[in-house]
Parts: sequence; structure tokens; C-alpha cells
Amino acid sequence: MSKTQTTTSTKKTHASGIHWNKLAAIMKLKTRALFSKNFIIMPIFAVGLTFVLKFLYGFIANGNEEILTFMYSMALGLGATMNVSMTGMVCTSMALAEEKEKHTLRALMTSSVNGLEFFLGSIIPVLVMIVAVNAILVLITAVSMSPAGWALWLGISLLCSVASAVLGMILGICAKNQVNSSTLSTIPLLVLAMIPSFSSFHPAIKKISDLLFTGILMNTSASLVEGTPAIDALGLCVIAVEIALAVIAFLLIYRRNGYDAD
Repeated sequence: MSKTQTTTSTKKTHASGIHWNKLAAIMKLKTRALFSKNFIIMPIFAVGLTFVLKFLYGFIANGNEEILTFMYSMALGLGATMNVSMTGMVCTSMALAEEKEKHTLRALMTSSVNGLEFFLGSIIPVLVMIVAVNAILVLITAVSMSPAGWALWLGISLLCSVASAVLGMILGICAKNQVNSSTLSTIPLLVLAMIPSFSSFHPAIKKISDLLFTGILMNTSASLVEGTPAIDALGLCVIAVEIALAVIAFLLIYRRNGYDAD
């Protein structure tokens, strides 16, 4: 009896844990989807935007080093903000909505893949792509960084990517299809991308921006371009709180509906 109970308990534990081969299979599937024409356009847009802004701002600065430094921080910050917002939130939500629309999600979730494996397999490829693109943006803007600066930039990019991707999973659960997902993503995208972009124009906008993880990313890009890589405790707390709130909201919605809210 004891042996049977032990075996049953072991099976339950194994079933609720992570099967790395299944996680790898999901990640491979999601990575392939990220490079499809529907999704790859978003990180490409961030790269293109940064490239265009660098030359445009360089022309505006007209050789003034002080202005040029500010402009390059803007180019890097805007490109990274768009990358985190679009690739993290929009791509993640649309990918989940696409699976629901094509009825592949139900088949996947009724197989031996559990919710945690699907969640991690969905966001890890997105996180890797966002961080990689943000590194490319630094090279495009020709910003010189110390090893500490690189560590800070990649670390903050990763944390902001987590917040954005989890938010995307929430929107994907709530969306019925890709069109609905795009509609639901519009307002959060505008808030996350546009408010930090205009933070330098008014103190009130700056205060709101400092309470957004994308705003913290924008501030980090400015400090790196100025050669003073640093992030204060408030910035880290903002990112940590927003990740925690996103995860809590995701868990509540997931427990109520699973990945398919239809």
C-alpha cells in the first residue's frame, strides 16, 4: 500500500513539474512563430526606427556634442521602448490569440503539456529576442558602454521584457482572435510607448513615465549615453511591483479560464 501511494505521489509530482523536452519543443515552436512575417516585423520596426532616428537626430544636432548625446539617448530609448512594448506585449498576445483562433491551443493543452510548460515556452523566446534586439540598438546608436553598463542595460531590458510578456499573455487569454488581440493591445501599447517618448516635454508626463517600466528603460538609456550607468532603488521597485502585479493578474485569470477564455 505504501509503495503504491509513493508511486502515485511521484507520478503526480512529475506531472505537475516541468518536462524539459516538452518545454524545448514549445520554445522551438514559438521561436519559429516569432520569425514569421506576422511577428518579425515588430523587432525589425524597432531596429529601423532607431536607425532612422540616429541619422535624423545627428542632422538636427549639427555637430553639437551636448545635443547629440541627448538625441542619441532618445533614439536608443525610443527604439528599446518600442521593442519591449511591441515584441513583448503585442507579439505574445497575438501568438496566443492565433493559436486559439486556429484551434491548436485546445489540442495542445489537452495533451501532456502542462500550463507552466506552455507559459515558459511562450515567453522565453520572446525575452531572448527582445534582449538581443536591445543589444543591437546599442550598436546602431554607437553608444560606448562599460561592462557594468552592458550588464545594467541587458538586465533592465530583461526585467522590462518579463513585465511586457506577462502582460501580453494576459491580453492573449482575454482575446478571442488576433484582431481582438490587436484591439485590446492598442491602449496599453500607447501608454507604454508614447508616455515615455514625451516625458521630456512636461513634468507631469515625466512623473507618469517614471511609474512605468518602459519609462525606467528610457531613463536607463539616457544615463548610459551620458556615461553614468545607474538605476535608483525606486526604478527597480517600480519594475518589480509591475512584474508582480502582472503575474498576480495572470494567475487569477488563468485559474478562472485557463489559457482559453472562450
